[in-house]
Amino acid sequence: MRTVRLARVAAQAEIILIRRTVAVAVRRAIYGAVAAVFALAVLTLMHILAVLALERFATFTPIIACAIVLGVDLVIAIIFGLLAAGKISDPVAEEARQVRDQSLEQARQSLTLAALLAPATRMIAQTGLIRILIRAVNGTLRRSRA
Repeated sequence: MRTVRLARVAAQAEIILIRRTVAVAVRRAIYGAVAAVFALAVLTLMHILAVLALERFATFTPIIACAIVLGVDLVIAIIFGLLAAGKISDPVAEEARQVRDQSLEQARQSLTLAALLAPATRMIAQTGLIRILIRAVNGTLRRSRA
């Protein structure tokens, strides 16, 4: 009865832990979304400021100033897009894949060996061959001691 009670308490504690973890994750996601909105506003204002600075201090027309900012944004977007599209090798992940594949292969092999040996061991146990082998080994050991 005590085991059941302890298991119930552990399950309730796990439920509380999961609820609290999810609540923290949701809160963090909301905070991150709000931060992203304000970061986007800052980025927009920085672009406006760059266009105004090009107009005022470099004496470009508004169209040319906007085109310059647009061109810089396009180059940055292309660079980061190519970085995101490229395959980045992760040696730790590759090693983990190899370990996983080797473990699964060894598990398959051991299951295959166990499946092959199970009928043979049943047959040996039913025929009493084990008893005969044990008697033979015991007899050999007795003769070697004498």
